[in-house]
Amino acid sequence: MCSDTVSIHVENLGKRYSIYSKPQDRLKEALVARSAGIFGRSARSYAQEFWALSDVSFDVKKGETVGIVGRNGSGKSTLLQMICGTVTPTTGSVKTNGRVAALLELGAGFNPEFTGRENVYLNASLLGLTREQIDQRFDSIAGFADIGEFIESPVKKYSSGMFARLAFSVAIHTEPDILIVDEILAVGDAAFQRRCLKKFYEIRDMGCTILFVSHDQYQVKSICQRALYLERGVQKAFGAAGKVIDQYTIDMQAALREFEAKEEAAGKHPVTPAALDELDTSNPPGTEDAAGDVEVTPAGVPGPGAAYRKEPDRLYEIDEIWLSTPEGERIDAISTGDSLKLNVRFHAVTSMVPDDMSFVFNLYRHDDLYICGTTTLMDGYKAHAGASSGVFSVNFPNVPLLSGSYKWRVAINDGRGFVVHAEANNVCPFQISDDFEAVGVMSLPRQWEFEFSQ
Repeated sequence: MCSDTVSIHVENLGKRYSIYSKPQDRLKEALVARSAGIFGRSARSYAQEFWALSDVSFDVKKGETVGIVGRNGSGKSTLLQMICGTVTPTTGSVKTNGRVAALLELGAGFNPEFTGRENVYLNASLLGLTREQIDQRFDSIAGFADIGEFIESPVKKYSSGMFARLAFSVAIHTEPDILIVDEILAVGDAAFQRRCLKKFYEIRDMGCTILFVSHDQYQVKSICQRALYLERGVQKAFGAAGKVIDQYTIDMQAALREFEAKEEAAGKHPVTPAALDELDTSNPPGTEDAAGDVEVTPAGVPGPGAAYRKEPDRLYEIDEIWLSTPEGERIDAISTGDSLKLNVRFHAVTSMVPDDMSFVFNLYRHDDLYICGTTTLMDGYKAHAGASSGVFSVNFPNVPLLSGSYKWRVAINDGRGFVVHAEANNVCPFQISDDFEAVGVMSLPRQWEFEFSQ
């Protein structure tokens, strides 16, 4: 490993677990092994081998941000734990260069009988800070956690939110060279999450190497240079974030179609992409990923021009979504090849508007087949200054989609593409008709050529 350029070096990494069908089998194996050792015989194994991770190799450069994607049970959390040193590899090796701060299981290293103050000193020491460094940073840690006088109370009396805020605050104030995160937005309320993301951006901009798990493909595409795709413990792809995410999306759609076929054959309702991730049970008990699941969106579809429910703790509310011609006439149906304009009206629900913002659209067929989606950041637009209200629109010239019913998801994100300030799912349905013989999702420009021989 070249320490001048590489922060994390992973080579042929693997983790094997022994799975017992019954609890008493573990005891049997221990007793048999002991007696076999006495009599010089080989011991019988009562366990079944399970490889949570197998033959994973990659390097992460200094200052690089790398995302890890994969369905639940693919080995993402196991990989992070081995990089952090909390799980011992069965095969291969991991080398890190610099101080590592890991946000995997918040509160690991906390003593419930100790006060918040005592746990700050205990946990920060475990993360590599000296007492003098902790003294210098204590006020910043306590201020960021924002738990007030409870800092002097035993943490066993804390709410889960208070506990998470203090643990997160300690971890991010260690000024790490390497930050390893399992679902960065999985803790605290929306206001605290925004503070966490602001700190995350500061650490990243200072050149910290970041490795994190996310189910959000836009997060990975927006902020990562490269990405790692794991499938059932095997490294399927590692490279440019955009290409890896595209492959992951294609595979998810293929898996969804397979599930739908099985559900239809069994006479059951089809599953959504998010539910598909939820249904993955490839990990045995005790080896599940810690990453949160993608939320399944409601099935209801508001009509064009409808008002949309405000999400708690979000900064914006989407008031209206409508389709129009490029000239501004409202419509709910087009023909293949027509031009289309998607319009979204929004307003802030607080006077404290964010400094910057970005916009998102996703297009789906009526059966949740994902057609396409992007953000203003991914399309090369700089983040917009925060606004108290407004309208954003997307023009689609010569829409190539074929006959069918379609719907949208729209969202307002922060200026880095990480935090969702507002969103509306399964909205503004519309119809497309075509007047020519073609099947599928879209019409490709084409020209026929013929060459015959007698």
